[in-house]
Amino acid sequence: MTPKQKYPRLTPLAAVFLALLVLVVLVAGGNWAVYMDLLDIRRVSAPLPAMEAGRDATTDSTTVVRVGVVSRFAPSIIYRLYQPIMDYCNAHSARRHQLSLSQSYSDAAQRLRTGEDQASFLGALMCSRLPRDSELEPTLIPLNKSGSTAFHVALIVKDNSPIGSLADLTHRRVALPSRKSFSGMWLQRAGLASAGLTVADLDTLQHFKHHETVVWQVLRGNFDAGVVKESLARRYRTRGLRVVALSPAIPGPPLVINRRFRDEATDELVRLLLALDPTDPADRRLMATWTQEFAYGFRAVDRAEFLDLFQDPLPAPEEEP
Repeated sequence: MTPKQKYPRLTPLAAVFLALLVLVVLVAGGNWAVYMDLLDIRRVSAPLPAMEAGRDATTDSTTVVRVGVVSRFAPSIIYRLYQPIMDYCNAHSARRHQLSLSQSYSDAAQRLRTGEDQASFLGALMCSRLPRDSELEPTLIPLNKSGSTAFHVALIVKDNSPIGSLADLTHRRVALPSRKSFSGMWLQRAGLASAGLTVADLDTLQHFKHHETVVWQVLRGNFDAGVVKESLARRYRTRGLRVVALSPAIPGPPLVINRRFRDEATDELVRLLLALDPTDPADRRLMATWTQEFAYGFRAVDRAEFLDLFQDPLPAPEEEP
């Protein structure tokens, strides 16, 4: 029998020294707070409460309304951003509204087509690529602080970076979110061209699954610049990020339903979200605790507003968020 290998035990003093060494390394990077905020990106997370990829966690007879969301962010961050909307709906309905996490836009759309999910927050690019006769129809769209539907993606760099414009990206390493999203395609299809550059002028161009991962890569110095949603870029301005450029305005993520399965439950969901009034003090206080993307209410939208929305030949987002 092979003897068990014995490992030396750490003395209490050695354990304290090791812990302090790890802390010093993290703080030396200047990103301790950011590291703690983004920690869940760097681990595999178990399914979160009431968000088990479309599976119903209830055992009673309560009607469940599943609302899809694509994993543009780590699961725990998705829960933090979207669950307050579900809580609001649950507080004003006898039905239970539950998040349903999809790994891609195509997965989210398929759940809508089969009726597994009753509604889903899809990207504007995805909606613009739906066939004109698609049974999936956008119903609501979020508003920004000024009451319009204009949102942007942002080119970000570290505060101390010499990069001051798109033209400065020559020979630089750039991190992007998924290649099937507008955020992941704007730079190489429009942003670089506006500065007279092409992808060949860059040193590196790499896509990551989550927007927060892009933030992490830039703050750690692994990449010189990155592209993320403007709301996320603004959130990290006080933590070492600077916005260099913004994309043209695009609509925020619309709430999409399958008109073939439209019923009283989906109509109630739409009514509840439309009822939010950012000029009402109570609603304003409530939405102030939500993600900025949904902090100013919604307005109704129809399919026609997304037809030919993007003139550039961006690919259809079929596989990734």
